Amino acid sequence: MGTIQPYLRQRALQTPEVEAVVGGKERFTYREFHERVNQLAHHLLRLGVEKGDRVGILCKNNHPYPTILFATILVGAVAVPLNWRLTAYEVAGIVENAEPKALFYDEEFAEALRLVKERGSVDHLVPVGVGLEMTEPFAAIFAEYPTTEPPVVDLAEDDLAFMLFTSGTTGLPKGCMIAHGGIDAYFRNNQFRYAVQPGTRFLAVHPLFHMSSTMMMVMNVANGITMVFLTDDRPAAILDMIEQEKINGMFAFPAVYRYLLEEWKRGRWDLSSLQFVSSGGTHVPASLIKDYLRQGLPMAQGYGSTEAWAISGWNPTMGLDKAESVGKPATEVEVNIVDPDTGAALPPGQVGEIVVTSPYLFQGYWRNPEATAQVLRDGWCYTGDAGYFDEDGFLYVASRYKDVIVYGGDNVYPGEIEEVIHQMPDVLEVAVVGAPHEVMGEAPRAYVVKKPDTPLTEADVIRRCRERLAAYKVPEVVFVDELPKNGLGKIMKQVLKEEARQKA
Repeated sequence: MGTIQPYLRQRALQTPEVEAVVGGKERFTYREFHERVNQLAHHLLRLGVEKGDRVGILCKNNHPYPTILFATILVGAVAVPLNWRLTAYEVAGIVENAEPKALFYDEEFAEALRLVKERGSVDHLVPVGVGLEMTEPFAAIFAEYPTTEPPVVDLAEDDLAFMLFTSGTTGLPKGCMIAHGGIDAYFRNNQFRYAVQPGTRFLAVHPLFHMSSTMMMVMNVANGITMVFLTDDRPAAILDMIEQEKINGMFAFPAVYRYLLEEWKRGRWDLSSLQFVSSGGTHVPASLIKDYLRQGLPMAQGYGSTEAWAISGWNPTMGLDKAESVGKPATEVEVNIVDPDTGAALPPGQVGEIVVTSPYLFQGYWRNPEATAQVLRDGWCYTGDAGYFDEDGFLYVASRYKDVIVYGGDNVYPGEIEEVIHQMPDVLEVAVVGAPHEVMGEAPRAYVVKKPDTPLTEADVIRRCRERLAAYKVPEVVFVDELPKNGLGKIMKQVLKEEARQKA
């Protein structure tokens, strides 16, 4: 294993004139991008940022973001992406935990930093962007400093590259410590999975603070991919950008693809450049994958976590009959299914907790040994996800263990019900949770968002479920205008559970 520190230098030497980043009105080749990263690295050194220091990034999707990220890596510091959807209180809590030496932010998030400023938690706060334009102080960096690399900071594989905070759907966010060696090993071991030509154009619309986006920025640099950044996640804006920039691929959560497909069907866009799309971060319905294939567009999906990085992946070449799975483990990833109570290994077809070991695991939670000990045990990462293997070695994720519904003595896995409902053409989104039940303890309830102006009824959904599920799995159905989501766009099932509890 090595480090990811030389990735950009090597790429700039290999394909200097290939476009690296496109954002707003700016376009930079890999040679120019490398030079800008060098200039910002010089600035970080002047600010006193040293090896191991943390550098926060509270910015939207635009070219300054990867510039800050790779400049941080170049000086041996640790990049700390911050969720710009959080409140000032939440941001202050993360900042006080991570203790960054410097923090770069877009002006629109100044309010989110109000408490950070009041408490003096950060030595250097650097405003970066106003809308799609750079602030004068940030732009001045690229006029003042040399474009040559600063003195090389020696890094080892165990040195941290990123500190990625969990989304905090349960409890306070925890800082996952991600080392250089694990990331480098992943890309070296899985190069065949990302065999793309330099100059392939990738639309970066998924929030850059997310683990998937961090991974893709590193992957894109390693492969010479052009990153086109978009801050506007409206479906029409995404489709416009795909057409204008001749985008070849993108990543987004399943919900984004649902709304994108509806918009696509209503308009006339030339999307002939688009070759592949990928998804993950939450359950990807097989029905969605099939909908995109009917449009002539293959969709791949990956399963992983901030703690375990990448675990498995599926793509259409593996067979549509396996589309409900999350594919097979990545190279050098070992996955076991164990009984959550005894830890005993379970055979194919039997649901248990998914545990993972690989060279890519995180080092633990920052300053939280108790939480680390709960997740990392004897070299294995306990994901908290319920899943199983089929006889062909494909991995299936049933749900988070905390989401399992216990109907009398039977376990009901929300993902199974959600998949059945997702297959209905009039359904946009669905989330299934356990609602209190007077006799059985709890029973499944499906919160459904249907497409506008469709005649879908509760009876239609229940009838569909009765055709495909055991009687005890058939849910009560509640139609809603939207589902509650956290800062990453993941459905907050605990909000729905609380609503169900209050209405019991």
